[in-house]
Amino acid sequence: LEHSAFTPLVERRLSPTDADVATNDALDAWLRQNVATTQHTSGTCKMGPESDPMAVVDQYCRVRGLENLRVVDLSICPNVVRANTNATAIVIAERVAGWIS
Repeated sequence: LEHSAFTPLVERRLSPTDADVATNDALDAWLRQNVATTQHTSGTCKMGPESDPMAVVDQYCRVRGLENLRVVDLSICPNVVRANTNATAIVIAERVAGWIS
């Protein structure tokens, strides 16, 4: 916010304070105290083919390298859905439940 492009828009920075950003330790402490998510996280557990070394689960939500463990939540979705995430999570769970039973 201290860039010249923001000068007409920002009178002064209220938070974090100069003391909060004076050192890396101070900034880390401020971040731990103030940063949180209010988003519906997704995409943290990539689904993909066995040839993809970054894929955590296969197309049936089975965790690679482990037996009897599946990831059945929005972490397997590559992007945040543009709707209520609860509905998408239920669809995923229902689909996987059908495969298991």
